[in-house]
Amino acid sequence: MSSEVKEQYVVVTAISSHRMRYVVPMSELQKMNTDYQVDTKWALDAVTMQEVKEFSQEHLGEQIADMFVMDEEDVLDLFDGDNDYASSWSKEYKLAWIHHWEENPSEERSAEFEKIRQQNFRQESYHDSISRMYRESDDIYTHGMNTAGDREYEI
Repeated sequence: MSSEVKEQYVVVTAISSHRMRYVVPMSELQKMNTDYQVDTKWALDAVTMQEVKEFSQEHLGEQIADMFVMDEEDVLDLFDGDNDYASSWSKEYKLAWIHHWEENPSEERSAEFEKIRQQNFRQESYHDSISRMYRESDDIYTHGMNTAGDREYEI
């Protein structure tokens, strides 16, 4: 039996609320239906149908919906379910991302995370890309190309 304590994760679910306003000139509402006298409720329909651009917005805050504790396996399953675009990340990087939880981390913690991020998302340099092309192909300049001597011409 292992004496190692398994990491636990606190999951907090919050709902973010915004107040949005939309403004529509009454004369424009009337143009929507000239057979009847303008009805202000037509603006409600236009907003519901997403036909009106936003006039203003104010963030009203977050309300906590729930809180629970999960083990590593469950939190990784939650990560994959909530972030399907990132489900291909390595387990190591997902856990590093979760442990990099602070909104404003110290420079030291940011540097630690950046090192792990670069290890997991190493981008091939242009030079390395060209070198790889040379290794993978006999001749990168003519690979997949036809020259006049390679084709038969109809006369």
